[in-house]
Amino acid sequence: MNIGFFLKKIRTEKGLTLKDVSREINLTTSLISQIENEKTSPSLSSLEAILNYYSVNISDFFRQVEEKEIIFMPNSEIETLEIGSTGIKLTLLASKLESSSLEAYIVEMRPKSTITVETTEIDPDGERMIYIMSGEAEVKVEEALYLMKNGDSINFKSFLKCNVENKKADETCRFIIEGTPHLFGRFLPPKNENSLIR
Repeated sequence: MNIGFFLKKIRTEKGLTLKDVSREINLTTSLISQIENEKTSPSLSSLEAILNYYSVNISDFFRQVEEKEIIFMPNSEIETLEIGSTGIKLTLLASKLESSSLEAYIVEMRPKSTITVETTEIDPDGERMIYIMSGEAEVKVEEALYLMKNGDSINFKSFLKCNVENKKADETCRFIIEGTPHLFGRFLPPKNENSLIR
């Protein structure tokens, strides 16, 4: 567990020096430095004293420490969700770390199917990216229309309206869509459909 790493991260984010912490919790700067650099483990009482000074709940702290930094998803464990009669299948890829907002899906669209990617509140950092794996789709972002084919990609801000439509009568379209904030629950079938992709 990276206890020291996260203690140092909290301290620096709060703009505190080792001396600041040492004065308040009666531990030496040397000991706090050794804890932060993973050279020694803190006792429970030392850890509680540090976290109390930082106003961080101990269970919240350990939840942060135990979050995964890497997710590997073997093909045998990938799950695909078919969304009612919309003609859409979603497969969640290994993109979602516990503290991250990034998610990615493979989307399979049967002929003549459409999805609307729900917009977010205006967020200058939110993004969406679509990469066509096979087939073709009409992607409309705001008023701009793109006919996308195998190997094409597009990136756009998450507050922009986006519709993806497979107009082909006999060809399935497969694409990857990823973005931040979370995409899960952000897909809506066209207005004439009555089921919501969740």
